[in-house]
Amino acid sequence: MKRRENDDFSLVKSAEDDNVYILSKNLQERWFNYLWQSAAAGLITFAVLYVFLEMIQLIILAGVGSTFFTIFALPGNRTASNRNIIGSYLICVTVGLFCIYTASQSLGGGLAVGLSALFMVITDTEHPPAAGVALGLSLAPNVESAYPGAGFSLVGALVAVFLRSLLAPYLKNLV
Repeated sequence: MKRRENDDFSLVKSAEDDNVYILSKNLQERWFNYLWQSAAAGLITFAVLYVFLEMIQLIILAGVGSTFFTIFALPGNRTASNRNIIGSYLICVTVGLFCIYTASQSLGGGLAVGLSALFMVITDTEHPPAAGVALGLSLAPNVESAYPGAGFSLVGALVAVFLRSLLAPYLKNLV
């Protein structure tokens, strides 16, 4: 992957900038992967929402949906590794449940994301979507009402790892 030297965070350096384009430069050679991997992520997310939408908080579903995006769009990325997915979900579910006991939801939510980030980076299990799960769990009114979301999240992580392992020979990085 080409890395820009001395990036000053500008959107466009010049009209000849190689980083100014609309469609992916890999679209022509990987169009089939773009289609089927995106469709698979969408179909799996649809199935999960169809079955669990009434039981689980939307923010937790969004975290798990983001995990499916990660494994189907960025399967070779370190954050999509089985270790990172499982490790981050174990950390974030634990932290999210712990943060329910804070004095306010805003404090609990802030602690959930901050502590999850800290524990993920010190254990080298970074997987950003899992932080959304920690946030969602921390906002539950009580720990008993958070258990279904916690269980769903862990099962979702296991399903993601299973699908990634099963489809690994066919998955390509789309980004």
